[in-house]
Amino acid sequence: MDFQTWRHVFKLDPNKQLDESALAALVRSGTDAFLIGGTDGVDAENTFALYARLQGCGIPVALEMSHPEHAIRGFDHYFIPTVLNAGTVDWVVGHQMRAFERYGHLFDSNNVTGQGYIVLNPEAKVAAVTGARATLTLEEVVAYAETGHHLFRLPSLYLEYSGTLGSPDVVKEVKLALPDAHVFYGGGIDGIDTARMMAEYADTIVVGNIIYDNLEGALATVQVVR
Repeated sequence: MDFQTWRHVFKLDPNKQLDESALAALVRSGTDAFLIGGTDGVDAENTFALYARLQGCGIPVALEMSHPEHAIRGFDHYFIPTVLNAGTVDWVVGHQMRAFERYGHLFDSNNVTGQGYIVLNPEAKVAAVTGARATLTLEEVVAYAETGHHLFRLPSLYLEYSGTLGSPDVVKEVKLALPDAHVFYGGGIDGIDTARMMAEYADTIVVGNIIYDNLEGALATVQVVR
């Protein structure tokens, strides 16, 4: 699965309600892929339930496998996050090791990608869960990104603002510093204008929360990359 061709991704939370008509509209939207993942209340049962609804939809469905218990076979691709600015080693390599220990033999390594997350919203739940040092200077963000790409050889980086709109200058500087890295951006995209702002520099924009608040606004974001 060549995720490097993706320009637009809808991120769906297994712990949030989405009716069949809304899901069908997302499938028809022209998005490049669906990413399944969340922070609160996500477990194997609701993850599988959402996967089953999307199975056979004709669009790649990827799993953000942030916890070993979320490992479910059948997804088109698996992203294993490592939070580069986490406050505990568990979120850098601990949970990831457990996932491979328990389930590594079940998956095709060609469909598994390490993804270096940099959490940049100190108020976000993911920042609290991972103990992330999320208040960073621009230079520190770039340095974390360079560490992930050059030292850990991570092919994918994710600038995670989770619920708030980040700085396009941060995305721009990370991409300028690492033109060969595939940069995902997620957080605060609530319509065409914010989608265009971030798509100018990010390789892939991730649209999530607005799906549940303003479906039409979410669908409109696809136009920006088409």
